[in-house]
Parts: sequence; structure tokens; C-alpha cells
Amino acid sequence: MTPTPFHEAPATDSVLLSFDGRVLEVFGYTDAARHHIWEEPRLEFRPGRSRRLTITTKHGRRHSILYDPHRLVGLQALADRLARSRPEGSEH
Repeated sequence: MTPTPFHEAPATDSVLLSFDGRVLEVFGYTDAARHHIWEEPRLEFRPGRSRRLTITTKHGRRHSILYDPHRLVGLQALADRLARSRPEGSEH
């Protein structure tokens, strides 16, 4: 198995999302949050005045944070990376 490169994407100046190939972590919101890849986390974006990024897992767990519009490209790249990292046989 080849090592998966580490991926970081800031959502704001004080919130950072980090993915090491196994665990998606959110730092700086109110506390750190961890979503293991077996939970199949996915990122959804709500544009507009109140831009929100929501992390949703296959079991319905949700974590919603604000994001800065100029950081959207990096966050979308992280969302694509998560989608490619889902376990084989995943329904999503």
C-alpha cells in the first residue's frame, strides 16, 4: 500500500480541515472533530451569504461550519479526495 499524501484545507483563518487518508479532522471550530474514513464522510457546500460546509457521514452524523469564499477551491479538492478514498463497495 502506498502512503497517502496528507491534505490540509483551511475553511477560515481559524478553522482547518485535515485528511491523512484515514481520518478527516476539523481543528479550531469549538473543539477538534474526527471522522474516520469507514464513516464515509462527505463535504457539502452551501453558497450564498451564509456559506456553510457540512460534513455528513453515512450514519447521519453532521458537523457544519462556515467557510470563506476564497477558500472554496481548496475545500472542494479535499471533498474530491475524500470521495476517492471511500472504502470499496461503498454505496455513496
